[in-house]
Amino acid sequence: MKTKIKPDQKGQALIELIVFIPLILTIYSVIGGFASSINGSINQQKVTRSYFYYRIQNNPYMPGPKVAQENWKLFGMFYIGWRSKFASGGGEQPVMPCYKISIPFKDKPQDECEEPYTQDTTLYLRVGTVYGLCGQTYYRKSATAVHTVPDHTDTDFKMLLARESCTIVQ
Repeated sequence: MKTKIKPDQKGQALIELIVFIPLILTIYSVIGGFASSINGSINQQKVTRSYFYYRIQNNPYMPGPKVAQENWKLFGMFYIGWRSKFASGGGEQPVMPCYKISIPFKDKPQDECEEPYTQDTTLYLRVGTVYGLCGQTYYRKSATAVHTVPDHTDTDFKMLLARESCTIVQ
């Protein structure tokens, strides 16, 4: 059975196509940026986790007192993070990779992917990953003496039960 097309409906499908194509392309481009950042995050997590376990293999005293900063008094966590590079200016500030969220008909963003954000909103999405474990707890008694907790000296055994034993306390 054939349906009759009313005279006022001719070309309606063409008009709907013209209206919805930009909407579909906009949604596709926005979703593409988010999908890329999610994929990058998943890959970062896999690589960071596997590299972390590679570094600590067969090491029961992870993290080890060699990673301690001079002002750390009690520490027991070892972690690594993902970075794409260090910030300009010679510092050790890591810069996470970023992904641009493409929004058609939007003004070009004023900020750059490589620099810190300066405005309240941005079209860039930064993805960062840090992975670590709580390991052997260490206590700094002096500038040169770092001891494991508990040890045979006067170190209090309650330090192992404290929440700070798996954090860094300055």
